[in-house]
Amino acid sequence: MGGSLSEIALAFEAAVRKDSGNSDAWMLLGNTQAQNEKEEAAIRALQKAVEMNGNNLTALMSLAVSYTNESYDQQAYLMLERWITAKYPDVVTRTAPMNNRDIHSRVTELFIQAAREAPEGQNMDPDVQVGLGVLFYGSGNFDKAVDCFVSALNTRKDDYLLWNRLGATLANSGKSEDAIEAYHKALDLKPTFVRARYNLGVSCLNIGCYSEAAEHLLGALSMHQIGSDNGEIKNVSSSLRDTLMRAFKMMEREDLCEKLRTSINVNQFRDEFDF
Repeated sequence: MGGSLSEIALAFEAAVRKDSGNSDAWMLLGNTQAQNEKEEAAIRALQKAVEMNGNNLTALMSLAVSYTNESYDQQAYLMLERWITAKYPDVVTRTAPMNNRDIHSRVTELFIQAAREAPEGQNMDPDVQVGLGVLFYGSGNFDKAVDCFVSALNTRKDDYLLWNRLGATLANSGKSEDAIEAYHKALDLKPTFVRARYNLGVSCLNIGCYSEAAEHLLGALSMHQIGSDNGEIKNVSSSLRDTLMRAFKMMEREDLCEKLRTSINVNQFRDEFDF
C-alpha cells in the first residue's frame, strides 16, 4: 500500500469502522500507528485486535512490543505468555510448573524451551527469537537482546521492523554508530518508516551530529503530518517537534527555534535542510 503512514492509518480506521470485528484490520491499524510514532493509538488498536481474536499471534507480539516501548513491562510479559501458549501449547504443557516464579522469569523460560526444541538442522522460529529479544530488552540485558534480534534477522533479512528494533537495542546499549547503521537498513527497506527516521535523528543527536539529526527529524515530521482540505496542517507529533527543537538548540540556531515555535508547517525549513 502506497502513501504516507498517516494516510494508510486513515484507510485502516475506515476499515475498522466498517467492520469493527475484524481482528486483522485492527492489527494492521495498530502496526501502522506504531510505525508512525503513535504508540498510544497503536496500543488501543492492538488491544482491539486481541479482543476480537485472542489467538492473533501477530497482534499479540506487536502489542507486547508496544507495551515494552511504553515501559508497561508486566503487560508486555503477559502478552508474550499468551503468544507462546497459543503457538507452542505443547512446550507450555511439558514445562514444569513455575507458579512461584516472577512472570518475566516464567515467560523467558518458556521461550527458551521453545527455542531449544527447534528441529535439528532447521532455523529457530524467528518470532521466538523476537520474543526472547523483547524479554531480554525488558530486563536490561541488551547484549542478549541484540543476539536474539540478529538471529531473527538471519531468517528475515528484509524485516524493516526488526532492523529498527535492533537499532533501538543497540542505541540503548550505548552503540549509537551501530544503531545508525541498523536504522538506515530499516529505511532502505521502508523509506516512509517514521519511527525509524525519528530514532535515527535521536542517535545522530547522541553523537553530536546535530544538523543531520535535524534533517532526519524534519523528514519524519514531513511524513507524519497531513493537510486538510482547507490547508490546515494536522497530525503533528509533539515528541518529534520537541526533539527537533532540541536539535536546533544544540545547533545554536535560535532563528530556527523561533520558526518552529510559530508554525507547525515543516515545509518552511526546506531551504535550510534537504528532507
